[in-house]
Amino acid sequence: MLVSEGHEMFRGEHFEQAADRFRRATVMFPPHSVAWKGLGHALLCMGKPHEAARAFDQAIGLKSDSATALWGGALAHAEIGNKVVAQNYLRRTLALQPTWITMAQGVPQLAHFLQVSTRAADLLRQTFGAFSGRTYRHAVETQRAIEVGRIANLPVFGQWTFVSIGVSNKAWPEARPRVELLMASTVDSEVCGQIIANLGFHLTTTEFFPEPATMVRDVVASLGAGELSQRLPHVYVCSPKAWNVHLPLEVGPPAITLAQIFPISETEYQTWRNLGAERFERSLVERRVDIADLRRSGT
Repeated sequence: MLVSEGHEMFRGEHFEQAADRFRRATVMFPPHSVAWKGLGHALLCMGKPHEAARAFDQAIGLKSDSATALWGGALAHAEIGNKVVAQNYLRRTLALQPTWITMAQGVPQLAHFLQVSTRAADLLRQTFGAFSGRTYRHAVETQRAIEVGRIANLPVFGQWTFVSIGVSNKAWPEARPRVELLMASTVDSEVCGQIIANLGFHLTTTEFFPEPATMVRDVVASLGAGELSQRLPHVYVCSPKAWNVHLPLEVGPPAITLAQIFPISETEYQTWRNLGAERFERSLVERRVDIADLRRSGT
């Protein structure tokens, strides 16, 4: 009776009264999953996402295959910033109701979890372990953002790995794989994240795919990073062999892979241009150049 009244109140958008009925029902019969679900929806409409999340958790615990409870739980947890739980609930929702993906794409707080970069981030953490990240926004189009993760003691002890999360949202022509950018550095510096983010924005704007053996000019130079921008102004793209990671990270569709980048000098750029990629890379090996060393001369 109370649950029926709660549903009637909810349909009439009397959310406080609906919440009261559903709450009383949960007190009288705690295992009532429908009452907990109704309470969650009412609280969410009242702008109380923390309480709603707890109610949805109760409902899902009692009935784990309720798509509507999982959907509400995803919304509530996304609202309060519990990304892991929200993503888990959304995935379970779509497994039960695949056609709801269109609805999810229209909800900003859920659409984020449907991006390729969200899956790429999961794969990167499975591969490299947990790591923190920092968000960089485009200087002009501030709605565009790329996160850069930082991982200590990779690919070898004493170095840092910086990796983009967000470049993989770019769909490339000719069915190319989605890609994230990797960079190794002997220096734990903010400039590493800036280099990756700057290159990521450039690639996605110009639609220049970061194919191994290609060069992108002035990526570091445009940052205005003091003498580093003058000494190593350009960026070279190669295969990330140092990490010993099997690629692609995911076959897909879409396939998700990685590309390594490292800053190079104008002299090195001219060597690549004159001799080609294979001989250029061979020259780095022969000269024992540590491409992770941002303090190198580049001569």
